[in-house]
Amino acid sequence: VNVTNDINAKTVEDNKVFTKIFEPKKMIVTPILIALCITVFLAMYIWGNGSEDSITLRLFGANFRPLVQAGQVWRLATSMFLHIGLVHLVVNMYSLLIIGRQMEGFLGRWKFLAVYLGSGILGSLLSVVVHTSISAGASGAIFGLLGSLLYFGYHYRLYLGTVLKTQVIPIILLNLLIGFMVPGIDNFCHIGGLVGGYLLTMIVGVPGKTKKSDRINGAIVLTLLVAFLCYMLFGYLR
Repeated sequence: VNVTNDINAKTVEDNKVFTKIFEPKKMIVTPILIALCITVFLAMYIWGNGSEDSITLRLFGANFRPLVQAGQVWRLATSMFLHIGLVHLVVNMYSLLIIGRQMEGFLGRWKFLAVYLGSGILGSLLSVVVHTSISAGASGAIFGLLGSLLYFGYHYRLYLGTVLKTQVIPIILLNLLIGFMVPGIDNFCHIGGLVGGYLLTMIVGVPGKTKKSDRINGAIVLTLLVAFLCYMLFGYLR
């Protein structure tokens, strides 16, 4: 009887966690992020020479190795709110709307924001280590949400396993393939964001699933990765 009661109690608890995670929620952070990107895009035309002008991009905070190495590390964050051309903006904002709507509901607002910003910064960091050209865009952070979905979906594979296999993983692989084939796409930013999103979700945790040891391991791996990239940027490549 006691064993049966314990199982029933655990089932009720699991159902509460499941309902809280998967029930529809009102989006707040995702629309704000989209509005910020659109506002910055318009500002580049009002107070600059447009979103494709290199001087305007640098002025508004685009990612650029010489300036980051000179101490302007804030560009690793500001560059994710800039976009080069209308098509770039529309594609990224549509992707953010679709993926952000799901992940903000799954993770909660603050964890979602931490994963988005953190993976975007890590994507920018890997990008600036590999490239010397100007780069900008939210795609690193968006790939971070895909990495987050991979980690989250693995733990809820009973419900999301088919979606991961037939949609999420093929989309990631296809976009990475396109990024290596088409000139002008900052694919290393995508890879950095993808890895960052996975590790950051590991750190912030999935309710009812992530163990303390997983959080610690994620934090250790992320710290080592950031330390290595910072050494490359501010030591080896200077």
